[in-house]
Amino acid sequence: MDVKTICLAMIADREARVSSAIDYAVSLAELESAHLACRLAPPELDLPSARLLPMVRALVDEVNAERLAAARDCQAKIETAARLAGVSFDCEILQDRYLDARDKVVAAARASDIVVLPQAGGALSGETGLIEAVLFGCGRPAIVVPDAWTRPAATDRIVVAWDGGARAARAVGDALPLLARAKSIDVVCVTDGKAGDLSGSDIARHLSRHCPQLRLVDLPIVHDDAARTLLDYLAGGEETDLLVMGAFAHSRLFQLVLGGVTSAMLERAQTPVLYSY
Repeated sequence: MDVKTICLAMIADREARVSSAIDYAVSLAELESAHLACRLAPPELDLPSARLLPMVRALVDEVNAERLAAARDCQAKIETAARLAGVSFDCEILQDRYLDARDKVVAAARASDIVVLPQAGGALSGETGLIEAVLFGCGRPAIVVPDAWTRPAATDRIVVAWDGGARAARAVGDALPLLARAKSIDVVCVTDGKAGDLSGSDIARHLSRHCPQLRLVDLPIVHDDAARTLLDYLAGGEETDLLVMGAFAHSRLFQLVLGGVTSAMLERAQTPVLYSY
């Protein structure tokens, strides 16, 4: 199955934190000869007191106008990049109260093969809320692009984080159009270091039928931190174009209170990551 529609989903209420995601989404659409569908959600400020106090209403109107203008500037930037790359695209600005705008973006993103999102600015940011809403409610795989990423989308070297679970299996299936084009694939299993068969041997045999240049890596866990172990592996070796992994093996509450691999990767990854839930 080929990738035919890529959705770029962003809060887009300010200029910062969007350039890397735009460039990546446009280059991925170019690489895959896919259509780029952009859904921008500048959240609307809604204060009940604004209905009673003219001064407050004027301030709210000014803030909302600025957010809409920022989204339109972002739309123009996407349009320019898409036209220069020869990529077909459409773009819709969905300004509404945050939760409503977010839900509209999630609903629109379901009509795509892959959703591209910018990395979040913190656990309580609007971007984090959008990423989690896409992962939990969209039903499509999501690629989260780090702010500092400057390279175009590529599939030369892809790393698969494999734990043998259903979400990791779904991520591999969702990423298969990209994995099938990879020049090399590393299937990385973070383990406790005990001797025994590698847990990823079955999925490695499966993927070797799509990409003959494949390595199965047994990665002993460091400092009892699977995310740190994986991040160190990505930073210490060859350049990686994409990491593929399942999202949220534990509940959101568990992740919020005790942390988890997905939460750490969403915050700290320096490589684009394809997540599936």
